Amino acid sequence: MKIAWIRGRYRISFDRPWTCMVLGARGTGKSSLLETFGCYFLNHNHKLLDIFGSRDGENLAWLRSPYVKDRKVLLIKGDNTDVDCSWPVKSVSSVTLHDIESHDITISSAPLYSDPDTEFQAVAKLTDLVYRRLSWKRIIYMICREASNLYYSRLKVTRSQQLAKAQEIYLLRESRHMGLAVGLDTLKFTSIDLDVRAVCDFHAFKALGLLRVPEIKWIFGFIDPKIVPNLKPNEFVILTRTSALGLGVFKAIPWHKQEKENILRQLGIKVEHGESIKEAEDKGTFKTVSDMEHAEIIMAYAGGQSMKRISEHMGRS
Repeated sequence: MKIAWIRGRYRISFDRPWTCMVLGARGTGKSSLLETFGCYFLNHNHKLLDIFGSRDGENLAWLRSPYVKDRKVLLIKGDNTDVDCSWPVKSVSSVTLHDIESHDITISSAPLYSDPDTEFQAVAKLTDLVYRRLSWKRIIYMICREASNLYYSRLKVTRSQQLAKAQEIYLLRESRHMGLAVGLDTLKFTSIDLDVRAVCDFHAFKALGLLRVPEIKWIFGFIDPKIVPNLKPNEFVILTRTSALGLGVFKAIPWHKQEKENILRQLGIKVEHGESIKEAEDKGTFKTVSDMEHAEIIMAYAGGQSMKRISEHMGRS
């Protein structure tokens, strides 16, 4: 990756946890740029957590990259999904922070969940695990394709738009203290809250098509407006928090998933989904019992525990 700075200079260090947002129309190479950043972090002996991809399993392409040959890989799946493949797989309910920290590449991919709601709930748990990281030696670079998905995942566990937004901003604002670098992408600049955009260390712009970025239109005083709509998939404009502005280019990733490709078939991954697992719902005066809690109660009762002891253990009446 090379950057020609037009205004000011900025050094992108892959030994520091930063946050980047990539903006561009569909098919302009946003994911490829995020993956390129991921390659740099892996080359610097850091870790990768890819938690969101397209519904066709775009982020599973890491499994055919050269990085999986000598690194530990973990796939995360839904609790009601069976996955048969050549790589270690773990259900999201049993994943711990230690699992993420002890693997070099951790992937949570859409085809490994029965539906989007299940995936959003799973990602909320994974980000909760990252919250608990009080110290670190190696950076975790987290890729979240489509930044709004991070908000929706928080909304699944908070049931409050205001709290979901606050938690998303908190994660990004405090990410450097957790040793977490974050790569986000979005189709529309203004669809992401200003408070979220403000915590980004830099923004990368791909071909925008008909999209416009009114808040930073001043950059077109340094870059010909005709260039940006016609950027190639391996080209981008970068704007940093110090207002440094540059034109960048990176090599195409040969193992990146192609649009019509069946990545599961290519990798020999077999997936079978069971009935969706119901989560607990807050009804105001009471909270329903989730399927996982119900199973735990039944197992404890079958094991000879009394209902009183089970209720104390579960924190239920």
